[in-house]
Amino acid sequence: MLPVLFLAAAVSLFVPQQPQLEDGASNTLVWYDFEEEGVETGPYTLMVFDGAKGSVSLSSLYRYSGYRSVEIKDIAGDGQFAELQGFFADKWHGYLFIHFAMLIVETEEPMNIAFAGNAHFSMSEHGLAIWLKLRRGTLYQVSDGEDVPLFDVEPFTWYVVDISYNVDAGTYDLLVHAEGQDDPVVALAEQVNAVGIPGSGLRKYSFIGDLPGRDRSNAWFYIDDIAITNDIPVSETPFVAPGRRMLFVDMYDRYLVRLYEKPGCAPVLAYADFGFASTDLSELAAAGGMSLLTDADVALKLTRELTPFLRRRLSAMRDWRLGCDAPPEALELFRRARDKAPEGKIYAMSEVLALARAKKWPEADALLLDIYPLWQDDPRFPALSATIGIARQDLESAEQWLKASAESSTKAFTHELVKRLWSGDIGPGLADALKSEFPAEWPALISAALSADLRFYVFLWQKRYNEAQLYAERMASLFERMKLPTGRWLERQGDAAFYAGDLLAAQARYEASAESREDADSIWLKLSDVHFALGNLELERLYREKIYGSLR
Repeated sequence: MLPVLFLAAAVSLFVPQQPQLEDGASNTLVWYDFEEEGVETGPYTLMVFDGAKGSVSLSSLYRYSGYRSVEIKDIAGDGQFAELQGFFADKWHGYLFIHFAMLIVETEEPMNIAFAGNAHFSMSEHGLAIWLKLRRGTLYQVSDGEDVPLFDVEPFTWYVVDISYNVDAGTYDLLVHAEGQDDPVVALAEQVNAVGIPGSGLRKYSFIGDLPGRDRSNAWFYIDDIAITNDIPVSETPFVAPGRRMLFVDMYDRYLVRLYEKPGCAPVLAYADFGFASTDLSELAAAGGMSLLTDADVALKLTRELTPFLRRRLSAMRDWRLGCDAPPEALELFRRARDKAPEGKIYAMSEVLALARAKKWPEADALLLDIYPLWQDDPRFPALSATIGIARQDLESAEQWLKASAESSTKAFTHELVKRLWSGDIGPGLADALKSEFPAEWPALISAALSADLRFYVFLWQKRYNEAQLYAERMASLFERMKLPTGRWLERQGDAAFYAGDLLAAQARYEASAESREDADSIWLKLSDVHFALGNLELERLYREKIYGSLR
């Protein structure tokens, strides 16, 4: 490890700017002194959670440097928690230097400071690496799963914390200085990380009162001068808008590219796609590390260390990977994976893709109908829908069927099950109910409803934006005539207009969609992107902060 004295010299010098290299690379991953007016929240910067009575806000009452800091106040029993959470580029190897200042008002109330990796704030590899916690006036560190007392905290006193984390060794040096004291109150070297696992990476941090779900803390504290620097320069994708490196249209295009490169498999976002819960990750870490996820054959040999439940999940992941690499056997492998781990939503969607390639549409449609609620708001869904839609030959029939049914009001349309199908109120069991009620017609009924959505995304994939918008307008009109919810088709009109560059039309359609729906979360970020493109940064921030919170 780096010597503690070198650590102090390396990371406690908080300067207003870090130089960048010519290629845009920089050692600085995070830097906030909270003096600027525009502290932007977003998926690549900060998230603020301050529901109910708690608050996370900028304050000039107490600050370590400059004029402002962040005040975090939690209220016990309000059903929510107060948290400032931040993000930075993944750190898998080498050293990471962390610096921040904290002042605690209510020293008897629980509060937590944590740095974690892509397994979130869990006690597993790539989960919690550094965890400081305040309990009844004493600050603790969590090392190798154990609470280790550090010192008794004085209220209304600024403490400056410097940490040098050796990712590969899974250890860190910790230095804490108290306001007005020359000697550090803590000077420790080579402390084992929270989970006791070497190589546990980092990508996020959290300053929070009580842990989510407990709601017993009246924490009140201040944070200032957060700086996280890397041992080597890092080149990151530049921000395309405040708080984010991609607009929603860029994300859609990215997933299309990934599906084009590997058409048999849905892109993976998280371990949860395979059905792994945080407890499963902890068990994997104890058995030999998260690297087992990339080598399921090795993991499955750990007969003593792993429970049968977890072994089935690893076996499912192995089958899925084999299916991705072997298209002729893919369908059977994906089915086997889904049978072993039905909670892994990636398996069913991959099975749908395989059924679509095989032109087995009744099966594909029935399965897609079952998993639709899990995927319809997923950022990968538009690209997946376009891929499935391209494989079909009958997408035009959906609009024709709906128009004919609207004019004739046949039983096949007026029936409650069919109205549920078209209105989006779908999920497990609906396909079986339709089979029972319409033994001969159910494949055509499901095909028509799903094809309506797929056709829109195919238009986008083919860059036929004007046709996509006109189609969405016709579908919204038909839905309105049949007294079905129009919100999603209004949103799709906005999507097509955005792609076509008609930003004012996109804004109008998104606003209309938001007004017609109880849950408008998917709309807020799109409206934020629209207003950014229009140059209205005030409204861009307003809608973005509906999702990521505000720090003012």
